Amino acid sequence: ASKYFEWQVRFMHLWFKQAGMPGSITRLLSAKGPDNLMDEVPTHVAPPVARRTDPAYTPYNKPSAVDHWLRHTHPKEDIVMIVDPDCMIVHKFDAEVEEGSPIAQQAFYQFDFDKNDEPMQIARRYCQGCTFLDPIAVPIIIHRNDLSRIAPLWLSKTVEIRDDMRNWPPSWTNKSQSAVGLSWTAEMFGYVFAASELGIRHDIWDLQVVPSVHKTLITPIIHFHVEVPLPDGRVWYKHTDTAGYNIPWPLPPGTDEVTSIFITKLHEAYTILNSTGFQFHGGRYEPNFRL
Repeated sequence: ASKYFEWQVRFMHLWFKQAGMPGSITRLLSAKGPDNLMDEVPTHVAPPVARRTDPAYTPYNKPSAVDHWLRHTHPKEDIVMIVDPDCMIVHKFDAEVEEGSPIAQQAFYQFDFDKNDEPMQIARRYCQGCTFLDPIAVPIIIHRNDLSRIAPLWLSKTVEIRDDMRNWPPSWTNKSQSAVGLSWTAEMFGYVFAASELGIRHDIWDLQVVPSVHKTLITPIIHFHVEVPLPDGRVWYKHTDTAGYNIPWPLPPGTDEVTSIFITKLHEAYTILNSTGFQFHGGRYEPNFRL
């Protein structure tokens, strides 16, 4: 429902089909009604979370939309994969998980019960009594029944963390002191703490690589959440308004494998899909329909 997400959603839908992924894909749209992509991308519309005390924190919508989707559509598939829109599926993979044994990507942080660093400070405050903590991020591949248990607690733990902002020390949000960045990652920690309190442990797999961080493709997914520099000095970044169509091309000599695959598939997706031509006002789509 925004210019920022529009191209990411359309491109991911294409990449999912090109990879021949098993099952179906569903976009979770947190909005007051349908948007301009409803006929192009399979979509479930969930009401956005409206907190008058914390209106700017949109990641509340992630656990809320997952919970709404599970409760209102009753999916028949046993296995669910949660990915963010800035994930490129490069090739087919089919991971089977049992109830109680989800798998997920290693996050950028660790939990060490023998330390008192920022991740453990946060855990000791909001996950008291937890005997394990899985440092995980998307993709998450999980049984539907486990996700149904986690989703509501995931939201409530996120609310608990955000409601305590006045007590956060600077190191929890200042990225010059720590990479935690809790002002944005509260939802990630909320998931980890919810799973821990419910006793649901995750196996940690290598499921994604990141352009500019990794040079060789060893996973089925590229997570493009960072700036992507090229050897000739050009830089691509998803947060620019033109990211979906102003793609550096052709690639210069010396481009590493991950960056080369990412930019090539990005360029190909735009060539195939082009732009919708939809005009966003203020960057966000405002539907007439109300839930």
